[in-house]
Amino acid sequence: MSKIEGLIEKAKRMKEKGLTTGEIADELNVSRETALWLLTKAREDVSPPSDIYIEWRSFVRSPFRMRNIAKSLTDMIFEVINDTPEIVIGIATSGIPIATMVAEELDCDLAIYYPRKLKWEKEVKEITGAMSENYAKVDGKKCVAIDDIITTGSTIREVAEYVRNKDGELLCASVVVDKRGMEEVDGTPVISMFRIVRI
Repeated sequence: MSKIEGLIEKAKRMKEKGLTTGEIADELNVSRETALWLLTKAREDVSPPSDIYIEWRSFVRSPFRMRNIAKSLTDMIFEVINDTPEIVIGIATSGIPIATMVAEELDCDLAIYYPRKLKWEKEVKEITGAMSENYAKVDGKKCVAIDDIITTGSTIREVAEYVRNKDGELLCASVVVDKRGMEEVDGTPVISMFRIVRI
């Protein structure tokens, strides 16, 4: 079975379990468009979206490895920002475990953000993301956003807008892999362990 066929099968199994297209995209670390293409059986007469699949299960299944990723991201954050963050925002779903560890390293409170992509379906319009009510509030706070992978940058843009609307400040966004090669999103520095640059 090819890697693409394996991704198609994974996407189909997730859809059968009731995950939305956005949740499938998040689980597979691909764009929503790629997830939709995989769900429509990746027809040969339709060109696939330009995307990169990141397989990093060997890192995330080990808390020891994730702790080391969190320590590295924390070190990189201190290298870039001049202010002391008050809140670490974990972006659901895949950013939460690392954000929890980064919050501990930074001695900050933890907030959880559910981006609109998790609720996204092709036929649904006007969806917004939401901050969890069970965790810290970002209102008027200096924040750092943590996610696993940037695919398009739209989620970081969404988080930055949400924080601004709550009179907070997003000091930086930090991710493990940046598939867009971004150095900043709407004036917010993007810190990544690995930055993919297409030539």
